[in-house]
Amino acid sequence: MKTSNILTHLSAAVMLLTMGYCLTACNDDDDTSPTMQSEVLVVFAIGGLGDGSYNDQILRGIKLMENEYSHGMTIRFITPANLEEAESACRSWWENIDKPVDEKGNIPRRLLVLASSDYIDIARQVFANAEMSINRCVLAFEAEDSGDETEQIRTFSISMYGASWLAGKTARELGCKHPLVLLGNGQNTTTYDARDGFLKGFGQAEDGSAAVVDAIANDWTGYSMPTELYKKMYDYDGQYDFIYAVAGGSNMGAYRYLRENPECGIYTAGMDMDQSAYSTLIVGSMVKRIDLVLYDHLTNWYNKNDLPRYQRYGLESGYINWQIANRYPQLKAGVEANRQEAIKKEKEYGAK
Repeated sequence: MKTSNILTHLSAAVMLLTMGYCLTACNDDDDTSPTMQSEVLVVFAIGGLGDGSYNDQILRGIKLMENEYSHGMTIRFITPANLEEAESACRSWWENIDKPVDEKGNIPRRLLVLASSDYIDIARQVFANAEMSINRCVLAFEAEDSGDETEQIRTFSISMYGASWLAGKTARELGCKHPLVLLGNGQNTTTYDARDGFLKGFGQAEDGSAAVVDAIANDWTGYSMPTELYKKMYDYDGQYDFIYAVAGGSNMGAYRYLRENPECGIYTAGMDMDQSAYSTLIVGSMVKRIDLVLYDHLTNWYNKNDLPRYQRYGLESGYINWQIANRYPQLKAGVEANRQEAIKKEKEYGAK
C-alpha cells in the first residue's frame, strides 16, 4: 500500500502541518461558526502501516469515512518512528488545539485518535489536566478502563477472549496436541485475553499436554519482526502442531514458512483480518473489524454525539469473530455450536 505521504523523521509540529490524508470541506451547521470544520489526526502504531492486518484495517476505516463524509471533515494520519515522536505529536496537537485555521479566526472541532495500545500511558500523562469536550477530544485504542470516572480521554478495548476460546476449540477439533500461543509483545497486557482464551478453549490433550506460551519480544518491536519469526519457525517445526500468533505483522514470517513447507503439519491462524490466502494451513482467522470500530466512533463524534468514557467490545458485538477458512468447511459447525458458550465464557472472564 502506497504511503508516500507518511514522513517519520520530521518533528511532530511539522508532521501536524504536512503529513496526512485529507478530506476537506465545510460544515454549515455548527453552533459557534458557520464554517467550522472537523479535524481528525490519527496516530498509527510505530511501523504499523503495511502490516497486512490491524493497521491496514484502520486505514480501511479512514477510507470508509472518505466514502461516507465527503464534506465537513479533514483526516490526517502519521506514523511515528518511536514513542518519543508519538509523545511530541500529542503535545503539539494540544498546543495547537485552539489555533484558528483561516483569516476569519475559525477554530475547527478537533479529535486525536491514538491507534495503538502503546500510547495510552503517554496520553494519560500528556492530557492529565486537560479540559476536553466533544469539540476537543482524544480517543485511545485498545486501552483498559482506568476506573477514573473523571478521566476525559475516551477509550475502548476489543476482547479477544471469546474468539480465541473458539480458536482453541478448533485446534482441539483438528486433533492438535501441542499448540503454541505466540505473543508479539510479552508485556502487552491487552493481548493476554487472547492467550487466556485460547488456553481455556483448548484445555488439555488426552496425554495431559497443554498449550505453551512464548513471546517474540517484550516491547512493540515484536509486532514488526517477520524475518525473526520466519527463523523461529525452524525451531517450532517438530515441536508444535498449531501456532496461535498474536503478533501483528510478524505473522507474515510464519505464513511464509508454512507456504514453503506445506507438509510440516503445523496449523495456524490469521490475525485481525481474514488471512487465509497466505497459507493453506491457516484454518481460521480472528477477524477484528477495527475499521468499523473507527468508522462508528468517528461518525458519532462528527455528529456531535459524546463518546463513552470506556467501552469494551466482545464476540457478541460483531466487531470481532473467529472465522473458519473456506477450505476447512468441516470445522464451521463446531464453531457455531460453541459460539454462545464462548460469549458466556467471555463475559465471565471480563467480570473478573
